[in-house]
Amino acid sequence: MVLFKTWLLQGIFHSAPGYIEIDGDQVSFTLIDTRTFGKNKLNELLNNNEAFACIASGETVKVFEVSRQDARFESPWYMFSGGGVLSFSGQAYKLSFMQPQNTKFPYQRLGVIRESDFADFSVGRKFGKRFQSFIDDPDTDW
Repeated sequence: MVLFKTWLLQGIFHSAPGYIEIDGDQVSFTLIDTRTFGKNKLNELLNNNEAFACIASGETVKVFEVSRQDARFESPWYMFSGGGVLSFSGQAYKLSFMQPQNTKFPYQRLGVIRESDFADFSVGRKFGKRFQSFIDDPDTDW
């Protein structure tokens, strides 16, 4: 089983952290925080009127679970392989394997460049490339 930090994205402003889990051929995503989502926006996106309240009370919310054979993953050029859109059964979820910039403290505004920001970028891109290969090729093991 593999767990990896992942953010659910919507538009240019909304992101919420969680984790992607890969267990055999099953891929699931669970939210652990609401971060920049408001109640109505998150509940509507997840089609779950209790999602925001559950997360706000400390629970996690499983967003989806799907077999990789039933899913498709596309990583647009502007995500640099560090995320993309996972779609299945008429649903699509935009995911990032790197922490979105709108949730980070803007150290660069203070003239500080942190090595951890570069590591996050590199690790997220590496995971994204491997995830793409995992979804695209059913003969590939994690």
